[in-house]
Amino acid sequence: MLNSFQIVFLFVALSQFILGIWGNGFLGLIYCIHWIKRSNIFLSNFINMNLAFSRIILQCAVIFDVTTLVFYPDLYHGMTLSEIRETMWTLGNYLNIWLSTSLSVFYCLKIAIFSHPAFLWLKWRISQVVVFILLCCVFFFFFSAAFMIQKFNIYSDLLKTGLISNYIENVKRREFYVFHNLGLLPEVIPFIISLFSCLLLILSLKRHTRMMGHQVNALRDVSTKAHVRATIVMFSFLLLSVYNFTFVFIGTLTTFLKDTKMVIMITLLAAPVFPSVHSFILIQQNKNLRQIFLRLLWLKKGCMKGGVKRPFTH
Repeated sequence: MLNSFQIVFLFVALSQFILGIWGNGFLGLIYCIHWIKRSNIFLSNFINMNLAFSRIILQCAVIFDVTTLVFYPDLYHGMTLSEIRETMWTLGNYLNIWLSTSLSVFYCLKIAIFSHPAFLWLKWRISQVVVFILLCCVFFFFFSAAFMIQKFNIYSDLLKTGLISNYIENVKRREFYVFHNLGLLPEVIPFIISLFSCLLLILSLKRHTRMMGHQVNALRDVSTKAHVRATIVMFSFLLLSVYNFTFVFIGTLTTFLKDTKMVIMITLLAAPVFPSVHSFILIQQNKNLRQIFLRLLWLKKGCMKGGVKRPFTH
């Protein structure tokens, strides 16, 4: 029998899950429809589509954690369920971070205006640059998976020994934290790339605004609007990434502590914020997507008349 606190926790978690699936499912569906109707897809739209699907995986990982913790608390820390949870989290998180980074680099190279030869060389090869980043994602995923497997082995040894020996327990805990932190290192790399891309875009916006001078219509300039939209998307991703890393770090520190159920619940309620909020920011900053979303939201008559408009591209 669930108590009142568990019911509230489950209700909030399910509400966040529905909201996240709604936003990311909308993005993925719109881009899929656009792809099918036109038989091709822009690179930025392809990244956004896969980003939405990766965030659906993250939402599913969260709700799996929630239901297991509420209905099967005794099995929550079991080896089998821990492996399933960790695998889902790792896959969804890595795709989310690296695809977001690819989108940030794409926006930076497509929108930013610099005359430096190195930047122009990258700008002319924007597709190859993005594909290279995605290939790096695959490489680092296998790199992280190796540490994840080793972490599973250490966790299994801890369960088998029953934590009888304090010395063995301390050694295994240190090994666990070492391999866990090494597995998180590949997540720092895309964050740095996104941060650098965002700074370049802000610098480009500043220079562009200065070049426009004090004209009355400066804020209405197409290039300025594109700079602002992309900057909002990228900066929000950086803030939400820091937010997400903070709760991942807190969750890791409490792995072997007793009576951590409350901390786990708080972490699970905080985790869906990143993949949900950023997706709605993507919708809000895209005029065509925003219009379609509002029409679906208010169920206006003939909302899909004329087909799906082409999603925002730069």
